[in-house]
Amino acid sequence: MPNRREETESLIRRYYERFNAHDAAGMLSCLSDGIVHDVNQGERRKGKALFASFMEHMNRCYREQLRDIIVLSSAEGTHAAAEFVVHG
Repeated sequence: MPNRREETESLIRRYYERFNAHDAAGMLSCLSDGIVHDVNQGERRKGKALFASFMEHMNRCYREQLRDIIVLSSAEGTHAAAEFVVHG
């Protein structure tokens, strides 16, 4: 049975797998309704609806792939980060 840390890391890997598959619905299924998305350039977006709108725009404008993904998390699985190289 996976522990909380393994579950957290699995969720993050699944999210990025969906990203690489250009599966916006799959990405959204990995997120909670209370998502807060801080955009590189622009205002903070709160909620799945605004994130979905952002993803629609990005999918029209870009075809990116993430490679060399490294996922790190705390022992408790309550904090995590991902590092990757963007191609596209």
